[in-house]
Amino acid sequence: MQWNKVMPALLLCGCGGVAKAGGGYLGVSLGAMDADRAGFDDATNAGVLAGYELYTREIFSAALEGELTGTVSDGDLKFSAGKGSWDIDSRALYAAFRLGERFYMKVRYGYAWTDSSASLNGSSFSDSDSGLSWGGAAGWMFTENWGAQLDGSLVDSDTTYWNAGIQYRF
Repeated sequence: MQWNKVMPALLLCGCGGVAKAGGGYLGVSLGAMDADRAGFDDATNAGVLAGYELYTREIFSAALEGELTGTVSDGDLKFSAGKGSWDIDSRALYAAFRLGERFYMKVRYGYAWTDSSASLNGSSFSDSDSGLSWGGAAGWMFTENWGAQLDGSLVDSDTTYWNAGIQYRF
C-alpha cells in the first residue's frame, strides 16, 4: 500500500533530475520608450538585464529576470500651446519562458515600477506607477555565450520599451 504512494514520488524526482538549471546571464539594451499618449514623442532609454535560468530541459527554459532602464535622451513633448520634454525610468521583475537554443523566442510576465517626469512651458510634473508588465523577444546566440536580442515590453499601461540588446550567458 505504501509502495503506491512512494513510487510516483520517486518517478517525479527522477524526471526532475533530468532537467537542470541553465545558469545566469547579463545583458545591455538600447531602445525607444514609446508612450501611447498624444503629444509624446519617443524617449531613448538604455537598460541592463540580469537573469537566472531555474529550469532547462532540451529547448525550453524558465528563468527569473530583473531589468532596469534609464532615459539617455528625453522625448519631445508637444501640446497646442507649447513644447517640452519627458523621461521615464523603469524597474521590473519577470518570470521568463524561452523556447529554442541558437535562435529563440521568449515571453515574460511580471511586475514593473516606473518613474516619469515631464516639463512643459517651464512647469514640471512627475509621476510614479506600478503594475503588471509583459513582453516578448526574439534572439540569436552567436556563440555558446554571446547573443543578440530584439525585445518589446510593456513597462507602463501605455508605454512600451522597444529595444535591441546584447547578452552574455555564464
